[in-house]
Amino acid sequence: MTHSTEVKRADRKAYKPGRIAIIIGATIIAVVLLAAILAPWIAPHDPYVQSMLARFRPPSAEYWLGTDRFGRDTFSRILYGLRITLWTAAASTALAMVGGTAIGILSGYCGGRVDRWLSAANDLLMSFPQMVAGIIIVALLGPGVTNLIIAIAITAFPAFYRMARSAALALRDRDYIDACRVLGYSDTRIVARHILPETMDDMIIIATLWLATAVRTESSLAFIGLGAPPPAATLGGLVREGFDNLLDYPGLAIWPSLAILVVMIGLNLMGDGLRDANDPRASA
Repeated sequence: MTHSTEVKRADRKAYKPGRIAIIIGATIIAVVLLAAILAPWIAPHDPYVQSMLARFRPPSAEYWLGTDRFGRDTFSRILYGLRITLWTAAASTALAMVGGTAIGILSGYCGGRVDRWLSAANDLLMSFPQMVAGIIIVALLGPGVTNLIIAIAITAFPAFYRMARSAALALRDRDYIDACRVLGYSDTRIVARHILPETMDDMIIIATLWLATAVRTESSLAFIGLGAPPPAATLGGLVREGFDNLLDYPGLAIWPSLAILVVMIGLNLMGDGLRDANDPRASA
């Protein structure tokens, strides 16, 4: 048996668990997304209608997960909370991916003073703990979903910037890139046709992994009151509301916490599976 055959077999063994992780993670996220998208049609109650006669109802046929202190249906609020939480995570990740990739490639491809200044700015941003940076940015911009998306995107920017910069640094001096310059290709054309496509696989993997972090960050900021303002339902906000009555009605905090956990498990499985499938040796 040759060495190359052994390597191929080892790669196939590593790829299979990655493929399974992708399937399981994608299935979880597909179900969650479907529930969030169809929330207006499948929610048994209006998540914002209050009823003082239905306060703190236990789980029942009418209220599947019980009600909160205002008599609002917990299950319906979780469905609607998924919509805001997933939208915030997806939008912030997409924004960070576009900005971080573009500026990272610019930094790595140009080099010199541009690279030094941009790298210094990125290092400065990375010096702040993620949650601290998020709190500061939301405090400066004010509460609201849009500002929350911007804040999370800024905290995610360094991950995409570093990967894109590293890829551009590794590619800019390749022989085929030099050949493109000799042929008179513009820098814009070289980046668009040769460097950007080479970075996309890694960017997608980072984005999938970062989605779970974005969900956690959004939930954490909402938990401390820096998320979407009331009466909007977010998963982190529901957990915070549940903590006000944790001893008497623990389900109000447990159910949205479980929803956050399920979403993060699905996203992490997808991200890990994509990473292992792209580089089987990473799972070794």
